[in-house]
Amino acid sequence: MRNFISEDDIEQAILLKLAAEPFNYDILRCDPNPQVQEKLPDGTGRTSKKQCILPEVMKAALLRLNPEIPVDKLDAVRKELCRDFTGTDMTATNYKLYNQLRNTGLFTLIEKFS
Repeated sequence: MRNFISEDDIEQAILLKLAAEPFNYDILRCDPNPQVQEKLPDGTGRTSKKQCILPEVMKAALLRLNPEIPVDKLDAVRKELCRDFTGTDMTATNYKLYNQLRNTGLFTLIEKFS
């Protein structure tokens, strides 16, 4: 009999590696039950299933990485980055936001969105 490795087996093995040393990632497990897949809250903190950013994770990271910036300014940036971009060219939007963060920094986003 042949051994079979499913996509889920691979995913679970990767999650175990990421949760262990040296990575120590927090693993978020949503309910896989098909009857609740589209319901919120699902443990992610999202306000919509279309939202791809985990708002509380982003807030914690922004505060940790930018302790000198006032919380209200960081919240304004987080709110803008978490908004629904449906109807836009997602590739162009992602590239634009990535470039703004990488090349001009968070301070430019703070000036723009607050």
